[in-house]
Amino acid sequence: MKTMMRIAMGTMTWMASLAILTAAEAADFKPIFDGKTLNGWHCRPGSQAGNWRAEDGGIVGRGEGRESYLMFKEELGDFELKFSYKLLSEHGNTGVEIRSRIVPGKGSRLHGYHADIGHVGIGDKVLGAWDFHEDNRGDYLAQRGERVTIAVDGKMTREPIADAFRPEDAKKDDWNQVVVVAEGNRLSFTINGRIASEVIDNEVAKRLDKGFIGFQLHGGDKMVVAFKDIALKK
Repeated sequence: MKTMMRIAMGTMTWMASLAILTAAEAADFKPIFDGKTLNGWHCRPGSQAGNWRAEDGGIVGRGEGRESYLMFKEELGDFELKFSYKLLSEHGNTGVEIRSRIVPGKGSRLHGYHADIGHVGIGDKVLGAWDFHEDNRGDYLAQRGERVTIAVDGKMTREPIADAFRPEDAKKDDWNQVVVVAEGNRLSFTINGRIASEVIDNEVAKRLDKGFIGFQLHGGDKMVVAFKDIALKK
């Protein structure tokens, strides 16, 4: 019973840390986009670099059907990332890579955790879900509204998150705020202040503890997406 109480209290503390940022917390974040140029960022693959531009104080990606990622220069381990995004096209599938690594021989792919923020109509495996790209861990790690604990042997235990983010909480044709937290074996993110999904990864053999972040233009979709107010707390 005491063990269960400690686990419950730990989860509550973790979720509390993902609440909407207070002014004091916001002061700890440092901008990683200067609002004018893509200095400190690069596109993978380089052939798609023209799809990403600094415009109107934000970063705009225009997809022409080929996948690409705009990657920040620095590898990161434990951190909080916040940004706002808006889909400027009717449809689109985008997200942010977390602790990712470059896949040798595949110019556009990254290997790592992926927080999905695609359009409302795609489903619970995209908007608010956690993927794990380029590995044999399945189609996704956590659907929207799920907390998934991955054991050392890879077995996954799923449980619903109370009062989680819902599709109707997303703002169509407007800015949505995302906060991603990566701390040790825990990864979680909120959309507009509500927790979307969480992964507790104890599978040491496959867990990634450090890597790059990168915004996505999904392959196959002709789309336009904008990001702004991009800041990091280590």
